[in-house]
Amino acid sequence: MTVSLDRLPFDILFHIASSLTLDDIIHLSQTCRQLRLLLGENTLCRKTIEAQFSYSREATLAQNHIISYTEAVQSIHERRDAFANAYPFSASIVGQGTALIYRQGVLCLLQGTSLRIVDIHASSEILALDLLSIIASPAASSSDSTTAPKVSLLYYSDGVLAFHCEKKGRPNDDRILAISTKPGLPDERRLMRDITLESSHRLFVRHNERYLYYGTYSGMGDHGHHEWEIRGVSLDAHYLLPCTKALQLVDFFGTDIGSTVAFEIHQDWFYAVSNQTSFDVEELDWTSFYHCIRFPLDEPTLDAMKIEPRVYRRQHAEGPIHDSWTDLTLQSDELSNEIYIVESRREWQNGSSRQLRTFYISKPLSQVAFPPTPDPETPSEECDPGIGSSSGPLLPPNNPYTHLVDSTNNPHWAPNEPRYNPNFHPEFGPACKSNRSFILARTKFRAYSLACNSFVDLVEDDRCCNNPLAGPCLRLRVGSRRVAPLGWCPPDDRTPGRVDSAATTPEDDDILYRHSNIKMFPPPASTCPCSKRLHEIMNPPVGSPHSRMIAAAVDERSLVYMVRPGNSYMSGEDAPLGTVVVLNFNSKKEGLSPAGQRQEEDADTTHWQWQPGHHSLCEKGECC
Repeated sequence: MTVSLDRLPFDILFHIASSLTLDDIIHLSQTCRQLRLLLGENTLCRKTIEAQFSYSREATLAQNHIISYTEAVQSIHERRDAFANAYPFSASIVGQGTALIYRQGVLCLLQGTSLRIVDIHASSEILALDLLSIIASPAASSSDSTTAPKVSLLYYSDGVLAFHCEKKGRPNDDRILAISTKPGLPDERRLMRDITLESSHRLFVRHNERYLYYGTYSGMGDHGHHEWEIRGVSLDAHYLLPCTKALQLVDFFGTDIGSTVAFEIHQDWFYAVSNQTSFDVEELDWTSFYHCIRFPLDEPTLDAMKIEPRVYRRQHAEGPIHDSWTDLTLQSDELSNEIYIVESRREWQNGSSRQLRTFYISKPLSQVAFPPTPDPETPSEECDPGIGSSSGPLLPPNNPYTHLVDSTNNPHWAPNEPRYNPNFHPEFGPACKSNRSFILARTKFRAYSLACNSFVDLVEDDRCCNNPLAGPCLRLRVGSRRVAPLGWCPPDDRTPGRVDSAATTPEDDDILYRHSNIKMFPPPASTCPCSKRLHEIMNPPVGSPHSRMIAAAVDERSLVYMVRPGNSYMSGEDAPLGTVVVLNFNSKKEGLSPAGQRQEEDADTTHWQWQPGHHSLCEKGECC
């Protein structure tokens, strides 16, 4: 006799469901009312969250009893599904400004020296502040000059905002100011740190609530080229740092943050990663590596620094790279909170005539075998045999070009490493129905979300509404993948032009992924009234639609971008105002009921909100 799942004892069903993915549990619960009640049990949902999404924001909210674990499971599924299908739950114009930072769900919006900080998921303003009151305070004053300062936002994390302040006409008066954004704090107590800079060339900041680290491309190496220098300061009197000189990242090549180098703070470590192996192009070279550096936040010293310059990246035989499309980031996942190198590359794979974009995910950096810090009394040959030793560099066997290597060359080589499916995500998956791509000039923003297994582009689409007066439409372009079910076979037909990577080695036990078709949002404005409204929100008027500048940021819950007039070389207070748009993939705003939220925002033309039954209303033309 066949027993259906809804007739099984709950203990057996619990053990079965415990081995399922969160999406499988949601889909199974939608098959009938009985399974919905059984699989919505809070203990099962808690085990699912702890096993698969223990470091997500929803897990934190559930642990703090702000939401239930059942609500956490539903929320994670809904926002991942909305992201993967390029269908946000809401779209809003939230204000204007000249610069923005979006991180940890908090939007920092600057207009001249006026600052607004908004928690976009709680729909509440945390802080409105005139930064001049901080800059001109006795604690922060370093000059009697009355020259108006130029302010630029640098970084936000853990309730602390860092910004750069410089005085016009005073090149040696650059400073970093770190302020607390806690609500209810008097303005005179917000300043946490005022740092005078020796140089601000390619300045960046990374910090948490205890330490702030900043870097500049101002050091000078023995080779005559500039190098990165990293300095740290304490933001908490209980966590002081030793007085040390700046850490110079010797032979750490690359200058463009987000393209050739990436810096991040994660779990009390500072990480630096580069995808460059030298300043110059090597004519004889076979393998590319990532150069990884890390050191503990509470010990920024050379003795504590760990360096591994040979983390496998790719073989040059895989084909040339279109460098303008390269994006390099460090991201953590929601399961283990491990940090990964995520790199997007557009390549002519294996000599193909067509460029293809692929997103590569490294192994966790915790698995990188950082060598121990060398002892000054130990010869370098004993610490690192075969690399830079008297025996010469490692070279590929039986290669006709190895005999050409001489003292003027600095070749790199390592054997092929298998590249499994979890380590790369092609832009066009097998049997992808749409292989339309956009040129770089039309791709205003691009990113990859490790948490959602999806890439997202903000593109200008001149085929959407076909209105030459309005110009091309700004649209989302999203491609995603999910782990395929057991027994699933990938389609045999290939995407036109798709070429497998030379380093890809299929394995019988490799994880298979099912790729979705690339989705575009919103639909053409002529589709329905709400599509027209979405176009008006996502394409705010900012002068000529054929010349506009986009600044954007994205995480697993929201995409925030600013649209400004193009061809403007002004900055600071003189910069033209841009309009800020928020696309929210989270289904609910914390602290505001959906019903109350709709009543408050239905009549607002700068806001669009999804509601149940929206698709049927769109078909009838009654959606707005």
